[in-house]
Amino acid sequence: MLVYLDAVYRNHNKRRNVSTPFLFEIIYSITLDGEKYFVEIIQEKKNKLPLITITDENCKPIEVDDEEFELYLPQKIIGYTSGENETISIPFLAYYDEYAEHTATRAFGKSDELDYEPRFYFMDYNTNLGIVISNLVFEECEGVKELKEELKIDKIRNFQIIIQKKSPAAPKSFIEGEKGVILTEDLKKWRDNLISAATCYDYDEKLNKYTLDFYFNDTTKEAIGFFFQSAYNFYTALYKFELLNNLMIDKDVRKNIKKDRKTRRLTNKMPTVPNKNKVLHYSELKLKLKNGQSVDYLSLSDGEHQYFNIFGSIIMVNHDNSLFLLDEPETHFNPKWRRLFISHLRLLTKSRKQDLFLTSHSPFIVSDCPRDFVYIFKRTGEQTIHVVNPNQETFGASFDNILRMAFDMDEVISKEASDKIKQLHEETDPKILEAEIAKLGDSPQLMSLYRRVDMLSQDK
Repeated sequence: MLVYLDAVYRNHNKRRNVSTPFLFEIIYSITLDGEKYFVEIIQEKKNKLPLITITDENCKPIEVDDEEFELYLPQKIIGYTSGENETISIPFLAYYDEYAEHTATRAFGKSDELDYEPRFYFMDYNTNLGIVISNLVFEECEGVKELKEELKIDKIRNFQIIIQKKSPAAPKSFIEGEKGVILTEDLKKWRDNLISAATCYDYDEKLNKYTLDFYFNDTTKEAIGFFFQSAYNFYTALYKFELLNNLMIDKDVRKNIKKDRKTRRLTNKMPTVPNKNKVLHYSELKLKLKNGQSVDYLSLSDGEHQYFNIFGSIIMVNHDNSLFLLDEPETHFNPKWRRLFISHLRLLTKSRKQDLFLTSHSPFIVSDCPRDFVYIFKRTGEQTIHVVNPNQETFGASFDNILRMAFDMDEVISKEASDKIKQLHEETDPKILEAEIAKLGDSPQLMSLYRRVDMLSQDK
């Protein structure tokens, strides 16, 4: 829905003859220049533009033309999934394809349209290195200090960025003496800025490949700050190079996958581009920990990677009117981090005008959210999903109650242990029963077994 609205109303690289994937109605509020507005969008017909109504806080209608309406859409939309949830990922990946093709068209001089800043960012394992580097280079940003403390990171030690235009998989492009991936003027400028900020670099003429080494010190930090000003700007420059990696995939493969996406068929993911063929990739990211030890970033645990990816993204994207769509963002967290997830989230976003939707199966998450903000999705038929609020308050509720409300679970211990306890209720020898009880951990169910021991002992 949001990808469709962006394609119709953005002022650059507009898509023609766009049809909505489904009919919808949405109402939301947005803040511009300190004023709050309410936006209602109704898509009644597939091949017609939606009906749009904008009012101010006094319910007074606001007249907005098509070019201005882009301002009334969410400014940034950040997606994340911890797994292979294509409901989340496919719209973002399709957006990437559009941007890469737009950049290539501009580079060949076939379009005089300006570049535009992406509205959609998809944060997954592949983007994690860029998020880490950008946050740790601009370490004074609000929230980075707490992030480093939690992960016991002192600072970034060094990292390497490789940018190449003529890899073996690069398109056989040729324009004005240039071969391979043709960069736009703004991408060339960012590449040159990265070269200027690097501690040292190596150039391979055959592949038109720059290997940029950054040893992090005050000089490097000052240089990157001079050229890019903020973690978000630095990341966006790197991100735009990364979007060009899709051009390394065979054109016919990209065309077929794009066709399948349009028909909403089950599609294969785009093939993974190996590092040796990427326009931009990272290497040798090393961190210095609080204990003085230097480690490769990739040696951190999955939970630490996920922690930095989620909270690093939130720290970096501090734009008002942003929307975060997070699919199970705490799956790799230890119990302590799951318990603190909502607290950390509120701390980072307390003064912002942003919205966040997340899916989770964790009672830790639900127990920190009031009932009115919790929605339970239940499948009631092959193609029918029923969405309801919990029937009781969830904020501060025990895990037993949450699991009962959300998952219809009357028992909260695992099935194997539950079956064992039920089996022990049939035991008639108190000595055997006591011996078996000693093998069980504490639980409310244990009390009924102790009562059975007392009863059997009295009978004897």
